[in-house]
Amino acid sequence: IYYIVYQQLKYNIRIFIVQIDQSEYKIPVSIQIQASQMDIENLETFIEVAETRSFSQSAKTLSLTQPAVSKRIASLESALSTRLFDRVGRTVHLTEAGRILLPSAKQIQSELARIEDVICNIGNSVNGRLTIGTTEFTATRQLPDVLRNYRAKYPDVSMDLKFQTAEDVLAGVEQQHFELALCPLTHGSTRKISSRLNCSEVWSNDMRFAVANNDPLLSSGDLSLDKLVQSPAILPPQKTFIRNILDSELASQNLEANVLLETNDYTTIRSMVSVGLGWTCLPEFQIDDTLTALDIDTFNLQYTVALIYRKDLSLSRAAQVFIETL
Repeated sequence: IYYIVYQQLKYNIRIFIVQIDQSEYKIPVSIQIQASQMDIENLETFIEVAETRSFSQSAKTLSLTQPAVSKRIASLESALSTRLFDRVGRTVHLTEAGRILLPSAKQIQSELARIEDVICNIGNSVNGRLTIGTTEFTATRQLPDVLRNYRAKYPDVSMDLKFQTAEDVLAGVEQQHFELALCPLTHGSTRKISSRLNCSEVWSNDMRFAVANNDPLLSSGDLSLDKLVQSPAILPPQKTFIRNILDSELASQNLEANVLLETNDYTTIRSMVSVGLGWTCLPEFQIDDTLTALDIDTFNLQYTVALIYRKDLSLSRAAQVFIETL
């Protein structure tokens, strides 16, 4: 039987994994305890390597050198007297011991964050750490003002933004990799969200086709979608959120974009479209005065950005005031 024991010594929290062997047939029960003290940073490094399956990627995420990551894992393995990873080429895989440790390590990490939050927020101050999962698209297009205002009001909160795909954001908040998530969703996709998650709309955005202000398509009368897609398109890359929902909508009408250029840089997209190289499809708020939005009757596409968190977990004070800031 394994128990997680927290020992608070002054302001330091030490963690022990305690193994208890007991016999069902002897009274009193004979208990033998072996304790291995583990550094919290080693556990956090273990979790990161387990999730990325890469020492080098974990080093980048943790702002460490790769040797430092290897040293932390070696120290943890030494403390537990067992290997936690098998190294296969450039990737690593959890051993059986590693797979057993991972859920408990995440539980320890979550509990420590909760303890830190409770202690830091005594007196109703807002401190501690807030981890938010989101997509790069949402972070760069709609979050800057929110983050700026939040940082100005609560400078003592340590913010940790994790950029992932929309699918990984949903999975990550359910698996407690981060406390809050801001995730773009198409209308109707909330049906696919786990019942364990609370989901509420923060922003709603219309998608619009756009061309240069002097594009010949503007003088072609009633413009149909099938005629538009015959012209060159300048779009975000495949597998990005915006491109996925556009391609899905076109496919539902048996159409496909004639893509001339793909880029994640929306400034580049607008510039290329504004000089007449093709059309694009962007959230309406991304269309500036260098472009003209098109009205096409058969196209009406929207998406929302939703705030998501676990229903069964108490939110930290830092998370609560972040929600108020939205």
